[in-house]
Amino acid sequence: MRNLLLMCVTLYAYSSYAEVELQHWWTSKGEQAALQVLVTHLKKNNIDVDTSPVKGGGGDSSLMVLQARALAGNTPHFAQIEGASIKAWDAIGILHDINPIAEKHNWDNTLTPLAIQFNKTDNGYVALPITLHKMNWLWSNRNLLNQLDLKVPTNWDELIKAMRTAKSQGVVPLAIGRQPWQIAQLFEHIAISIGGTTFYQQALVDLDTQALNSAQMNKVVSRFRELSSITGKKTPKRSWDEAARLLANEQALFLMGGDWILGELMSLGVSIPDKITCTPTPGTENVFVYNMDSFIFMNKPGFSQASALLIADALADSNFQVKFNQVKGSIPVHKGVPLEGFNPCQKAAVSYLHEALKGNNAVPSMIDSMAVNPVKQNAITNELFRFYTDTRVDNELLIKRLLAIAESS
Repeated sequence: MRNLLLMCVTLYAYSSYAEVELQHWWTSKGEQAALQVLVTHLKKNNIDVDTSPVKGGGGDSSLMVLQARALAGNTPHFAQIEGASIKAWDAIGILHDINPIAEKHNWDNTLTPLAIQFNKTDNGYVALPITLHKMNWLWSNRNLLNQLDLKVPTNWDELIKAMRTAKSQGVVPLAIGRQPWQIAQLFEHIAISIGGTTFYQQALVDLDTQALNSAQMNKVVSRFRELSSITGKKTPKRSWDEAARLLANEQALFLMGGDWILGELMSLGVSIPDKITCTPTPGTENVFVYNMDSFIFMNKPGFSQASALLIADALADSNFQVKFNQVKGSIPVHKGVPLEGFNPCQKAAVSYLHEALKGNNAVPSMIDSMAVNPVKQNAITNELFRFYTDTRVDNELLIKRLLAIAESS
């Protein structure tokens, strides 16, 4: 059967293909540049793509739309997806497996173990990984650091002090938007910086109640409040890419977040790391907090597995994946990919990943559907956002609410 499917794909590749729909959340300038690489590549493989963007930086809105479309029996042909939700979609039984493509490209031996972990289920490979993002980056504007007589912070005390200095001089200390997922990302950075990977895994991945109700968690929440006292009260409603532009335009000193920020800065023509530096969030130098973008292929009327395999085979092409990641700011999901043409920050990310894997210090991001189920993820994110933007919510109340979420079925 597998050989027959591959033969169908091979024969079909020589003919033109009807337009297929891709649902995604790549809407910023940098993301659109990467998306165009994908569209052009599929076009060269006789596949026309109608892209259906759903705004919302963290992908939550797109996943809700995908769920609604699935209930209505009107899914796209393939869709952008992340992490733990892949197994949930597979359990529903509406995904084409792409095992023949995985076998053809030897994914069991060529993919990073993280990619295998999330894209392979009991049914084999049901998703195609395309990017691996390092989340725990601190992006710093060099010119503003020099103007304020500051250096890139190496610990949280230095970071907080630098932010206060910037604020006193009328400079935005931290480019951040009033969106729950952006705020929750800061909490992730703090949690892993103070508690390390073991505590982070227990508290924000396993949702262990002892870890959540610990003195360590209280320290994390206190640092989170300290950060909110600098930026939280007047945090404007801006998207993450608007925050990146503040950094690029020398209106903000720092930005914390994943290396999709790199893709955005490069699309704006910013020299990285000459103008904007990339360093691990203080205290997380040996840690790689990650998320990963993948594609799932929907088993819908008129879209056969052979058709899905044709698209998957094109997207599995190593040359395409290199070009896509170079533009996106991410790193390849395959091991041993030559890094010529990648940005120095991307090359550094690959080194950080190798070291983190050796030390068992690669951990999934809670905010990007990599660690916990989407319902609990959204609940946690909203509670962190409420705490950050409302000083009436104290440490005890936040922890109490996190415990309630962890204990819910």
